[in-house]
Amino acid sequence: MGKYDDIIDLPHPVSEKHPHMSMYDRAAQFSPFDALTGYSESIDETARTTDRRLELSDEKKALLDERIAALKELCAKARSARFYCDEDACFPKITVTYFVPDKELHKRSRKTGGSFLKYTGTARTADTLQGFLVFENESGPDRPPFRIPLRDICDISGEVFEDRR
Repeated sequence: MGKYDDIIDLPHPVSEKHPHMSMYDRAAQFSPFDALTGYSESIDETARTTDRRLELSDEKKALLDERIAALKELCAKARSARFYCDEDACFPKITVTYFVPDKELHKRSRKTGGSFLKYTGTARTADTLQGFLVFENESGPDRPPFRIPLRDICDISGEVFEDRR
């Protein structure tokens, strides 16, 4: 006589309180378990692409230098006019394309390269001593103004440059 011969032919017990659970639902109980913690994030990071920083031509560098100098002059004139209560004086609105290294966008990144971003805003000054293009703070007085390093700028455009050609 076998160890389980006394219960082997008994009917399967069915609960009167709980409904029968399907195999799919039983398997779903264990799906939150992640045997390879961080694996999906690693796959996503590997699939993400980055751009290489472009080396600008001498002509493009000269054009950017001209535009930065023009911005510095326009911002100084607008600041001076506002100082003398000319409320119609306005700072130039421009669009800047710039390169951001991947490590600044993604703190845990180990990739080389980065991304090209565009920012449109009102320029306050071109600080050539510290090397930043500073924009008017449009997100509120309690936040610092947005700054773009001059070395990362690839292109500057706007209506203020249209009549300077």
